[in-house]
Amino acid sequence: MVSMNPLPSVKDFTLLFSSIVKMKLYTAAISLIKHLFSLRLKSDIYTLNIVVNCLCRLNHTPFAFSAVGMMFKFGLEPDVVTFNTILRNTETGNCKQSVDVAGYTAIVDSLCKDGLLSEALSLFSEMITKGLQPDTITYNCLIHGLCTFSRWQEAASLLSKRKQKGIMPDTHTFNILVDALCKEGKILSARAILGQMVRMGEEPTVVTYNSMIAGYCFQNQMEEAMKVFVLMVHKGCLPDVNTYTSLIHGWCKIKRINKAIYLLDEMINNGLNLDVVTWNTLIYGFCKVGKPLTAKELFFTMHKFGQYPDVFSCAIILDGLFKCHLSSDAISLFREMEKNNLDLNIVTYSVVLRGMCHAGKLNDALELFSCLPAKGLKPDVYTYTIMIQGLCGEGLLIDAEELLKNMEEHGCLPDSCTYNIFIQGLLRRNAVLKSIKYFQIMKDKGFAADATTMELFVGCLSTHKGENAFQEFVQKIV
Repeated sequence: MVSMNPLPSVKDFTLLFSSIVKMKLYTAAISLIKHLFSLRLKSDIYTLNIVVNCLCRLNHTPFAFSAVGMMFKFGLEPDVVTFNTILRNTETGNCKQSVDVAGYTAIVDSLCKDGLLSEALSLFSEMITKGLQPDTITYNCLIHGLCTFSRWQEAASLLSKRKQKGIMPDTHTFNILVDALCKEGKILSARAILGQMVRMGEEPTVVTYNSMIAGYCFQNQMEEAMKVFVLMVHKGCLPDVNTYTSLIHGWCKIKRINKAIYLLDEMINNGLNLDVVTWNTLIYGFCKVGKPLTAKELFFTMHKFGQYPDVFSCAIILDGLFKCHLSSDAISLFREMEKNNLDLNIVTYSVVLRGMCHAGKLNDALELFSCLPAKGLKPDVYTYTIMIQGLCGEGLLIDAEELLKNMEEHGCLPDSCTYNIFIQGLLRRNAVLKSIKYFQIMKDKGFAADATTMELFVGCLSTHKGENAFQEFVQKIV
């Protein structure tokens, strides 16, 4: 059918897929529908309902909810067949209304996780219109989604409505709010929510305290973080691995490694096992205080405690070695990682490329960069920017410009940082006219010059006093 010209209609394909489903070949049906999508043939609600049905039959209900999310993305409205299919799959023997609420809630949750908040809110309204009463889980899913995307007023409004309906916030609701506010840096608001939580008789849990501690640590308010730590212990709430890891990371960030080690000892004495995140935090901490060889020793020791380096461990130790001017150690370790087939991603390679460029090993960086496609890795905007900066640093402006054009051709669009780095490279090599050209391109794309670029432009102003065109241009942008 797919080789026919013109292609049959979606309806014809749907009849075929329905027959395949009747034969219980669910995986085959999904595979064929995916192939149909790749042909850019516009799908309809019937085709996607088949996908939902197959996923439910294969007990992949979470993926079925994602398929519902796809419907909204395609501008299609899930119909009664869609919901009945999912509800049938989630049936647990409870009364029909409770199953319906659970089904709607699961879809609302899936939509929120996919960032489709408008669709989730629309489905929430439809639920109420049909006479179904959302429960605390439904409200929590929506509040969590709204907080995640910083839609605070809508979250507050929803919180108020649930209270009016007698559905009071539970511990999970408060934890959602405290965590979201802390991640946004709104510590005072988080403290107010915590106070409200206690007044309503809800006891803060380890999750609540961990959110507050992480919030303070993020803002380098370590004394406040320790006060929360002392409070939770006093209240009989036992700290977990996440509690200690946040505190260790916080002390490492402000180079108080002795405090971090003290907490590490306490953590071990309390019978808690270090996870890979804790190890990564310690490796980062020792690099931060200028002790990269100790960090390297930790990197090679962690496997004795049942933990193995992940992509973050690799990136952290390599970055630390390069920044402490131990480029030979970093490159040697990197080659060892490659030899041992560690799962290195583009972030790790970008760290190495940047380190090589800063260490004056541009040729090594160019060779490694050229090997990325063969390793199945696609350079991102950060990787390209590193290489453009490296080329500019060696005065290879033509090569840098070529790479700038090349990245666009490969579907990786330069960002503000890329343009600023390239323009700075041009100005430092006195390529004034070309810098003006790229400044205009950058401006047309909606990006602005950063402080360093502006400083270099102003510096060139005194050097090119007699050039009216440059004078006018600088005066226009300053």
